[in-house]
Amino acid sequence: MIGEYPPKIGGISTHISQLKKELNKLDQDVFVLTYSNCLEDKVYSTKLPKKFRGIFFIIFGFFKGINIIRKNKIDLIHAHFATTPGLLGFFLSVITRRKRILTVHGSDINVYLNRKIMGQLVRLVLSKYPVIIAVSPDLAEKITHFLKGDVISIPNGVDNLRFFPNVSEKQGIGFIGALVNEKNPRDFVELIRELRKKGIVEPTYIIGDGYLRKELEEISNGLNINYLGEIINTEKYLKKFKVVVSTSKTEGFGLSILEAMACGVPVVSLVSPSSEYLLGDSNLVVQDKNQLVGLVEKIIINPELRLELSNKVLEKSKLFSWKKCARDTFDVYKKLFE
Repeated sequence: MIGEYPPKIGGISTHISQLKKELNKLDQDVFVLTYSNCLEDKVYSTKLPKKFRGIFFIIFGFFKGINIIRKNKIDLIHAHFATTPGLLGFFLSVITRRKRILTVHGSDINVYLNRKIMGQLVRLVLSKYPVIIAVSPDLAEKITHFLKGDVISIPNGVDNLRFFPNVSEKQGIGFIGALVNEKNPRDFVELIRELRKKGIVEPTYIIGDGYLRKELEEISNGLNINYLGEIINTEKYLKKFKVVVSTSKTEGFGLSILEAMACGVPVVSLVSPSSEYLLGDSNLVVQDKNQLVGLVEKIIINPELRLELSNKVLEKSKLFSWKKCARDTFDVYKKLFE
């Protein structure tokens, strides 16, 4: 597999890590080529400079990848994300004559596909794979109409050993995600500003980091927002929150949304492909910032409503598992060799 991997924090690294673990249980030997600094067995890291990381990943990853494939007699190359990992996977597949498959995760389709230069790269990568897995039906639908190959939707799972309800007293409003434009964290800060005006002083936490952090800290001065940075044990906080808010409008799946749901925490989200998929039948998706403020306020001050929504999202989360994700992915692998 090619892509992000722990200790890098994010949806793709979690996906590859969990898929590797579950495929191992199906007696599959899985090797990972990544630029994350990882010492785990069968995970090969490529140290790269921060500038032009994608280009260097293709160059250094190409030679390392050939060695990994031949040394371990690998049968299939599975790339994750339709930019440089997907391009590297294609090159390795051609040179080593191994079968290939690609998983698209969200921003590669919802963000980069719409950009001039990156969009051309994404379309090129997509066109080079006979089979593509999408982590949500919406992503699959967006690319099916211009691809000749098969597109299959296999959703992410959730780790129920980490993410489960806690009966402790709930407190706090949470935001989990990278502090980048795609996640739209400024709208979360504005949400808290409006809630403070209404007299709601609920403790607020932002879990994540990114290039917008300094700006966000400046514009949120005096709002009592706690910036926790990137943390691994997000479940420690999720289980205590009264509500989690997602302001991203381009989320492909929304793994942090699902993890909050598995903890029985209501998630209020601005409308996005992932929020409709995960929360659409729970009446937790809103169209604009005014509706966002109104619904979050109701959940904070109404414990009966909060309990009702908690039960709804918890039940919905039970439809997703990494075991099922791995089995469905393995079925796709087997069809490639038929």
